[in-house]
Amino acid sequence: MGVTEWVLIAVAVLAVAVVVLWRQAVRVDRLHRTVLRSRATLEAQLAARAAAANELAATGALDPVEALLVTDVALRASDAAAGGLVADGLEGRPDGDPLGEEPPASRPGVDRAGVDRAVVESELSRTLRAVLGAEGQRADLAEDPRAADVLVRLEQAWYRLQLARRFHNARVVQVRRVRATPLVRLFHLAGHAPVPEPFDMDDAPPHD
Repeated sequence: MGVTEWVLIAVAVLAVAVVVLWRQAVRVDRLHRTVLRSRATLEAQLAARAAAANELAATGALDPVEALLVTDVALRASDAAAGGLVADGLEGRPDGDPLGEEPPASRPGVDRAGVDRAVVESELSRTLRAVLGAEGQRADLAEDPRAADVLVRLEQAWYRLQLARRFHNARVVQVRRVRATPLVRLFHLAGHAPVPEPFDMDDAPPHD
C-alpha cells in the first residue's frame, strides 16, 4: 500500500472521528437545552400552584389564620422565583447558549436564592397539606362555591408540577450520565456549560 493510500485512510479516519465528536457535542448541547426547557415548564407549574394557593386563601373559605399562613408562604414562593430554580448557573448562559462562554463569576444571591426556592416551595407544600389535609376540610372546600374552582386549579397545578419535576430531574440525570462518558470528558464536548443540578423539594400532595 502506497503513501497516497495511507494518507487517504488517515484522512478518512480523521473525518469519521470529527463527525463522531461533532454529533456527540450536538447531543450534549441538545440535552442541556432539554434541561432548560423542562426547567421552564417546572417554573410555570410552581408559579401556577403558588397563584392558586394565594387565590384560595383570598376566597374567604379558609379559617382566617390558615388563610394568613397560606398567603404568606404563597407570596414568598412567588417572590423566590426571581432567584431561579437551582444555583447551577445553567440558566445564566449568554444568549441562552448552554455551551457558551463562562458566565460572570459573581452572581449575587444565586446560591441563597437557589436554596431558598426549594425550602419555600417545600414549606408551601407542608402548609397546604396541613390546611387541606384536616379532617373533612377538602370536602368542605370542594362544596363551597367560593373555593371549589380554585381548589381544582390548585390540585391540577400541584399534579402537573410533580410530573414536571420528575421529568426535569430525569433529564438532569441523563445529561450528567452523558457528560461523564470518557469521550465527552476527554474532548471537553460539554464546553463551559455547568453541570445541571436536580430540583429537590417536598411536593407530596395532601390526603383526605
